[in-house]
Amino acid sequence: MTGTIIILPGGERFQLEWRRTDPERWERRLKAKYDESRSAERSDKARCLCQHRGASLPLQIRYRADSHSYHLAVWPNEGPLHEKTCPFYKPDPEKSGRASYVNSVIREGEDGDVAVTLSIGLRRKGPPRPVDDTPLPASDRPGQARQRRMTPLGLLHLLWERAGLTEWLPQFARHRTPTVALGRIASAGTRIRAQGRLISDLLCPVAPGHEKFGRRFHAIVRTEGQENHLFLIGFVEALEPDPRGNFTMALNGQRDGYRCFLTVPAAERNRLARSHQLAAATLALPEAARQAHVVALLYVTARNIVAPNSRWRGWIQAEVRTGALMTVSRSMLPFESSHELAVADALVAAGRAFEKPLRFDAERDLVFPDFILWDTARNAGYPMEVFGRMDEAYTARRAGKENYYNMTFGRGGWWSWDATTESRIPAFPPARKGATLS
Repeated sequence: MTGTIIILPGGERFQLEWRRTDPERWERRLKAKYDESRSAERSDKARCLCQHRGASLPLQIRYRADSHSYHLAVWPNEGPLHEKTCPFYKPDPEKSGRASYVNSVIREGEDGDVAVTLSIGLRRKGPPRPVDDTPLPASDRPGQARQRRMTPLGLLHLLWERAGLTEWLPQFARHRTPTVALGRIASAGTRIRAQGRLISDLLCPVAPGHEKFGRRFHAIVRTEGQENHLFLIGFVEALEPDPRGNFTMALNGQRDGYRCFLTVPAAERNRLARSHQLAAATLALPEAARQAHVVALLYVTARNIVAPNSRWRGWIQAEVRTGALMTVSRSMLPFESSHELAVADALVAAGRAFEKPLRFDAERDLVFPDFILWDTARNAGYPMEVFGRMDEAYTARRAGKENYYNMTFGRGGWWSWDATTESRIPAFPPARKGATLS
């Protein structure tokens, strides 16, 4: 697989698989090449097998003081230049809703980690900290970048993107499960910081049959005191009213050792339903009738139940402060309409290689593709657009989209489906002969 073999300074061949199969060798060789890589010219640094404009793309050998370990990292802002199957590939932010943020909202560091500016004030204990309203610098991308902070929805999309769950290759079939997805999310959280904190320090996945996550959840709450604030992420089973006028949310796997009650105040439940109508409509269906999953990222206040006579002593009561929902296919690919789901499922069934750009916090006037095919003759990717509405406001927006695509990719240089007039999905652009992104 392209990207598996790494060339270290001096020409030594190094395999990424060693991090899993031979971690001692991994650490030993990276440590030995650390100083040499730092002082080497760009052309002599560690590199993968990817090429950009005829030149190799360098990699960094980085040392993490917090874990006393070495790792390889892509150079800042060069992730989109790598091949789509390379482990160091990162989606182009200009082809997703990330383009709506001013530059200071997502800051990529030299070690490949990112720091983000969130709309909520993170605090482990005590009352939630208010949002810092200090004005941020203006963007140098006129007309598009307006968002000055990232909401929980933007953070959920960033976690999903950094976990590689917006990309699909045929070999992923049968390997994309909710538990696998949450494991990748947990790993992605170790590379994202907000307000000086690693998101992973505050992130507790809820996954079926995953006792390690459950034990970690209780350890955090027990260690940090009677009340603290953290993120829960999981797949929603139900969101139902309780006798007190609020709502109870159940996450898939919550019964597997998590010993947790999850309450959603009525006002927050109503906000979630308004902001995430597709997710709310999906949850309104009987579980057996749902064709998709709903993911929730929830910022909660959690406390131990300590009443001596309570039958629930030792359980955790968590109340949702704010959060976000996202609807994903059985293949863990996000979508924003039933028509997008149909296209995503059809692409998976056809064995195509593609990417699903996410909206993050972008307004609807920001144009980017619904999907990008990576296995056609066009190396830069083949944009795909789904038109699914007929109302007057959408008609004007559609005209703007068509004009943008025609100007950017040329007439006939992009794929579209008018789901309002065509009941069947049109044929997809053909895959290039011999295309194997595996």
